[in-house]
Amino acid sequence: MSTKTLRLLLGVSGGIAAYKIPFLIRQLTRLSVEVKVVLNEAAETLVGVETLRAVSGNPVFGDTIAPTYDMDHIRLAEWADVFLICPATANTIAKIARGIADNLLTTLALSFNGMLMVAPAMNTVMWENPATGDNIAVLKNRGIRVLPVASGPLACGDDGPGRMIATETIVEYVLGAALPRCFTGRKILIASGATAEPLDPVRVITNRSSGRMGAALAHAALCMDADVTVVSGVSQTVMPEGITLEQVSTTAEMAAALKKHFAGCDICIMAAAISDFRPKTPSGEKIQRPADGILSLALEPNQDVAATLARMKKNRFLVCFSLETDGGERRAAEKMQAKGCDMMVYNTVEDTLGKETAQVSILLPGEPSEKFGAMSKRDCARNILLSIARKLGLHHE
Repeated sequence: MSTKTLRLLLGVSGGIAAYKIPFLIRQLTRLSVEVKVVLNEAAETLVGVETLRAVSGNPVFGDTIAPTYDMDHIRLAEWADVFLICPATANTIAKIARGIADNLLTTLALSFNGMLMVAPAMNTVMWENPATGDNIAVLKNRGIRVLPVASGPLACGDDGPGRMIATETIVEYVLGAALPRCFTGRKILIASGATAEPLDPVRVITNRSSGRMGAALAHAALCMDADVTVVSGVSQTVMPEGITLEQVSTTAEMAAALKKHFAGCDICIMAAAISDFRPKTPSGEKIQRPADGILSLALEPNQDVAATLARMKKNRFLVCFSLETDGGERRAAEKMQAKGCDMMVYNTVEDTLGKETAQVSILLPGEPSEKFGAMSKRDCARNILLSIARKLGLHHE
């Protein structure tokens, strides 16, 4: 799918989250995804047909909308690479699970042979009803991709699980639809973001890591069906729903959280920018400007978190990152050996830090490096995970 435009059939059922669909379509089309929309009758009252036609640039289809050609349910099913039903109400999920085809949307679901995804959205009570759980299980057993739900305030005033996940996360699932689901049953632990060491109650020592790579790895790992836990320091990027997220600040907090989760993971990816040093004596009060304007700062080393985990790893696969200004792959290889990690991702400050793109080399002990040219961090994260899967001999569906 990466060599041609991805064609997405977007089915919209009658949940209040339908109002977000124009935003979702705009995000997808900006990434060169071609979108055609089919509405059930309930959805037509929640989102305007003309709005959807304008943002998608394509005709909109539905039971009460004049078709542009005959046999819509066959032609549209043949056209699409991916069929996403979003929002998917409890009623629509139940119909798909039981093979009911009483409108154009559910008929398409029964006619489609490609990657079918559903993004549930409903009241918490409906989401937690055993009938819905049974229907979700049926869909998963058929290979249908059921996206996670978010928790929070609902349109009805309740607060709990059942909300449709953020459109940004849905976009990542769509773009990752062709990725092999080779991490099924595997737990991936990701360290992301920057740590911050307090100098006084106001100031910290930190770095310029944006957290984009960690978020991209989390998105890709979800698309590849992993159970994902992220320990994140300071980050400019929102993590996807569907993961377990623990927020930390200092290197000591990062180390403690990673040690806690490490025993339960299969793969650990150290994409965080962890501070090598911290102030030796942080001040309990805000440091005032000295009379001569010069302030000396004594630093002491933080623990090497990656090396600490390497000593604990046993049967776990540990991936580290080496961000360098000089020394190249040689320095990264030396770090890989010294720390005891199983894979090293080498990149440079110039090519990666603070940017939307990355240029990396993947190093494995005793093997030639695998070099990748400049690419989006989304694609870079996918390549890293595919390299891990190949090294571990995991099955690619």
